[in-house]
Amino acid sequence: MSRFLLKAAAAVLAIVAIVGLAGYAYLRQSLPLVDGAISLAGIAGPVDIIRDADAIPHIFATTKLDALYGLGYAHAHDRLWQMEFQRRIGHGRLSEIFGEVTLSQDRFLRTVGFGRAARAAWDRLPADARRQVDGYVAGINAFVAAHHGSALPPEFSLLRFEPEPWTGPDVIAWVKMMAWDLSANYSLELMRQDMASRVGRDRMAELLPPYPADGLSILTERDLERTEVSCCEAQTRRSAAPGGGPRRSEKPLGPATRRKNWGSAPDSALSVFLSGLSAGEPRVRALLVGGATTEALGSNNWVVDGTLTATGRPLLANDPHLGTHVPSLWYLAHMTAGDFDVIGATLPGAPAVAIGRNRFIAWGESNVAADVEDLYLEHLDQGGKSAEFRGVQEPLRIVTETIGVKGGAPVTIDVRLSRHGPLVSDAINANNAYGAEAKKGPKPAPLEPLAFRWTALDDDDRTIVAFLGLNEARNWSEFTAALREFVAPAQNFVYADVDGHIGYYAAGRVPIRADGDGSLPAEGWTGHAEWTGWIPFDELPHTYDPPEHFIVTANNRPMPSRYPHLIALEYPEPYRAQRITDLIGRRAKLTVDDFQAIQADTLSLHAQALLPSLLRHVRPQGAAHEQAVELLHQWNFDARGDSAASAIFQAWFLRLAPTLAGDELGPLVSENYEGRFSYITRFVVNTLTRADSQWCDDVRTAGRETCEDAVTAALQDGVARLTRQLGEDMPRWRWDAVHRAVFPHQGLDAVGLLRPLLSRSVPNGGDWSTVNVGPVAADHPFEQRSVPGYRQIVDLSPANDSRFLDAVGQSGHFLSRHYDDFLQDWREVRHRRMRMERADVERGAIGHLRLMPREAKSE
Repeated sequence: MSRFLLKAAAAVLAIVAIVGLAGYAYLRQSLPLVDGAISLAGIAGPVDIIRDADAIPHIFATTKLDALYGLGYAHAHDRLWQMEFQRRIGHGRLSEIFGEVTLSQDRFLRTVGFGRAARAAWDRLPADARRQVDGYVAGINAFVAAHHGSALPPEFSLLRFEPEPWTGPDVIAWVKMMAWDLSANYSLELMRQDMASRVGRDRMAELLPPYPADGLSILTERDLERTEVSCCEAQTRRSAAPGGGPRRSEKPLGPATRRKNWGSAPDSALSVFLSGLSAGEPRVRALLVGGATTEALGSNNWVVDGTLTATGRPLLANDPHLGTHVPSLWYLAHMTAGDFDVIGATLPGAPAVAIGRNRFIAWGESNVAADVEDLYLEHLDQGGKSAEFRGVQEPLRIVTETIGVKGGAPVTIDVRLSRHGPLVSDAINANNAYGAEAKKGPKPAPLEPLAFRWTALDDDDRTIVAFLGLNEARNWSEFTAALREFVAPAQNFVYADVDGHIGYYAAGRVPIRADGDGSLPAEGWTGHAEWTGWIPFDELPHTYDPPEHFIVTANNRPMPSRYPHLIALEYPEPYRAQRITDLIGRRAKLTVDDFQAIQADTLSLHAQALLPSLLRHVRPQGAAHEQAVELLHQWNFDARGDSAASAIFQAWFLRLAPTLAGDELGPLVSENYEGRFSYITRFVVNTLTRADSQWCDDVRTAGRETCEDAVTAALQDGVARLTRQLGEDMPRWRWDAVHRAVFPHQGLDAVGLLRPLLSRSVPNGGDWSTVNVGPVAADHPFEQRSVPGYRQIVDLSPANDSRFLDAVGQSGHFLSRHYDDFLQDWREVRHRRMRMERADVERGAIGHLRLMPREAKSE
């Protein structure tokens, strides 16, 4: 019997092995060729795609249009599934391949109208820009036309469909989704409304202290004097109240009464909104929620002129911080065709280098965090067909959208649009009702009619024109001319050129409001909060060859507080900007290696600023807490991965906001506040500075707690959480034992069996305030889901010791050795060479694919 069982088990294992090998062989068929020659239509001459020793494609062509064609082909070659997934997000067509599970996401995407806006913007692009985009799209379609079935990436086989040909609006749609990812101000309007409802306007202002008036700005008072701003023309009105006072169009909210034994929290508007985005594919959910509950999305960039470098020429660095996934958001590439020669980070699905350099200039970007979104409460008539505006009923525009659903009947929705934009509340309320019905549970209270105004929905959005222009700019004049076309998302651009000049421009459309500051949802029927225009381009923050000889941006405030235009109300504490500035000042002659060390720096100025106050207030209870406090006393504030003290501080900090404010905010509002680390830091500092602060008392108890009680309770909670995860040997704790950068697969991470094959994670150091940023996700404690996914250092000297690195890898195919081969180097901040000379590219190259015009013969 046992011999029979052994033979049966061996047979089963053999069958499994045969099936596994067959599956592996089938999937390997979809690894595309990197060598050889292919005849294709749509190019004027040969296009060589040479992959260097790091698998980075270098596209050599005779014309710019052919180079763009080659980029499209290379993008499809390595990232076709990612591109397909992303364009389906942009157009709200996920349910055609995933089925009913993504219906709520498609409903929201169609309601906002990313695809509609992309098609409208495409129709208004200048002919030259359309020609360039069409050239790029032709390259994508050449690859798509030649690959079917098993030759397509594995995700297509698993989901059993093939991609349609690409179009120009597909490109624009993803550019708009990128803008959405960096423009989440609507959530702060709702959070302020929720907080004011819970604790009153004055105490809301205590929870949301503004950026300090004397806080570090990107530019100086001297720059403000040079900026062409006419104060009498600036229509912005600032609120005198911290956190924003009432507009004329708002009903002031009275102060809330402090109550002991406070009961269950009512629904919050932001929680209701986010609930409507909670279902569906996880990576789409992460994109739609974006920065709605956190401030982590941002970037660092800086530039120094030749007086501060060892070569006598400028150096420029950039590392944008965005959400994590596999494949990476970025794709490293180089295009060259005569004078057109550009290299850097591209976005699969878009025909330009977004961040990088050409033979003449280099540039980098960080998020301005401009307030370019407003929510408007609308008064609708009884039939829901018109909205009141200044006493007159205006008909709503109705757009019918039909959503295809795999395995089910199509779903038709009527999108209602007022003069302010789409009524996004329709999608949120429908999604919440649908989810409650599916779960057979209670549904959140519906939102009042809310219209959404956003710069990226305007049909004259020419952001893609700006990027195409940047790729060819040769000097400051051409660089700024390109930026005049830039709409969204507003970005801090730093600049350097081979002639030794440096500069900065905060580019993008920023609205001027008739009244108010955009801090709360406006009453749309009054007309008081209408957008009356944009901050003129010449009045946006900018500088050229500043006397300081360097420029640093890290999402901090662009201009000093007396700048007459309102760009935004929310800026993170300038810890990263200050640290970069300090490190630049320590060396007289900076090198590329110095810049690399700055990008790797993990000193936490946040801990340095906050920890002394916490230690003064804590009263350790027991040996474990005393040991934790002692480790913190000995700490040098470096948030290294191997630091036990860093882990303790981070766990302690995460418990401060819920301990101090959770009792009065309630669980829903508190949950939406816990990721606002800059606000929380200012709030905690202010609370602990004031004696006998009311915030330290827990209104749910009969007694009166002190700030010492609250700080100690937060430490106890943090240490308990770490003990559960790391054990009781505290000196052996490591921050990177709980803090991991997580890279979920786009589209299939939710499939448990596939997750080990497709998704990745890596231990990491840093925190939200360090230059080598390592924020934690408030809804996934200790996990890092926003990273510096691309790093570059550009050397403008003739030596061109330029370097760059992507976070994960170039290939989107999980069987490719280049799927995740950058990951460990990314963690250690080890860059790859930015090769631009053909001889350097060919030395050690791993592939040479030649695209030939169909009528020509291969050599």
